[in-house]
This record gives sequence, C-alpha cells and structure tokens, in this order.
Amino acid sequence: MNNIIKAGLLAAFLFPGAAHWWLKKYILAGVFAIAAAVPLYVIMDVTMTQTQLVIDKVLQSGGPIDLLSINTLVTQQMASLDTQGVYYATVMLLCVWLVNIFDAIRLARKREH
Repeated sequence: MNNIIKAGLLAAFLFPGAAHWWLKKYILAGVFAIAAAVPLYVIMDVTMTQTQLVIDKVLQSGGPIDLLSINTLVTQQMASLDTQGVYYATVMLLCVWLVNIFDAIRLARKREH
C-alpha cells in the first residue's frame, strides 16, 4: 500500500489530523484536530444535555418506565430543541474532515514526487 492511500485512509477513517501527524506535519495536524474537535464538542454537548433532560423527565414521571413513555418524552424533547447550532456544527465538521482528506492526499503526493 503506497503512502497516498495510507494518508487518505488515515485522514478519512481515524480523525482529522492523523494523516498529517503521520506525514510529520505536526502544526497542520494540530490545526485540523482542533478544528474538528470544536464542532464535535458542540454536537456531543447538545446530545448529552438533551439525553440528561429526557432521563430526568423519565425519573420524575414516577410511573412505570416503558418504551412508549420514553418515546413520547424523547419526541417532546426533540420538538423543543433548536437544531440550528447542531446543524452548523455538523456542516463544519464535515467540511473540516473533507478538507483534511484532500490536504493529506495532496501532501502525500507532494512527498512522493
């Protein structure tokens, strides 16, 4: 397996910055890792907050915990959620990841020639 394919696979399937680290471009690796970690943090924070709110509502209901009541609470919680921030974070993460892949392949090609 040549270095171009390795760089592409590392960039695509591990985490942004992994291929740059492997190519010994440590500053770029850090930039891509941080640029991907910020939107990922936003997505995980919203997810964990919403999950905790649903768990709290299930525990406060005091009745029997069944799948239908949990589904109803999750649906109500999702309806009240402002998803615009999560949407922008997801788009940003996707863009960073794609730029990371193309840049890692570009650097690997440049290194071989």
